[in-house]
Amino acid sequence: MGQSPRIVELGSIAPVDNHGSRRKRRHLLGMSFQDLPKNWSEFPLSDPTLAADVVDLQINVGDRRLGIFKALLCDQEDRFLMTVDLNLPGRIQDVRPSSCSKLLEPVAIPLQDLPGGGALVLALGRPGPAEWPAVDSEWAEAATQACRAVGVRLIGFYIATTYQVRRAEVSAIA
Repeated sequence: MGQSPRIVELGSIAPVDNHGSRRKRRHLLGMSFQDLPKNWSEFPLSDPTLAADVVDLQINVGDRRLGIFKALLCDQEDRFLMTVDLNLPGRIQDVRPSSCSKLLEPVAIPLQDLPGGGALVLALGRPGPAEWPAVDSEWAEAATQACRAVGVRLIGFYIATTYQVRRAEVSAIA
């Protein structure tokens, strides 16, 4: 205790090692859910650092080990409303990203009915390596296309592993 996190520069991203835990965890956008202000839900999740912290809060380590897909519903000003667990039809290793459209059905209509529209932050909690570009990119692209197909604005797509939370880069994300 008393030590400040060690920041290691990696281009435009700076991972932070959380020294207080037994395993080293990395949070690629700066803080962790422990640093969230009490009134975090009053701020827009279009801020990638805040969104990553909220994803860190919403997806626990057990969920990450098993695999989970979550939708964070937001209002028209991108403020958090609620989280919905999108049930994966099997183990995450066996689920194809192309199932995103079907998984998003329960949240698409309520968001379309919000006055002024709503938006989503989607998060994939998965086991495996911190970086798995082929899998992560495929899920992020599928989620982007699924949101576009149902007319829901996607604020961001995040990957949560045992070691880190990071935003997946997809050209069509707002």
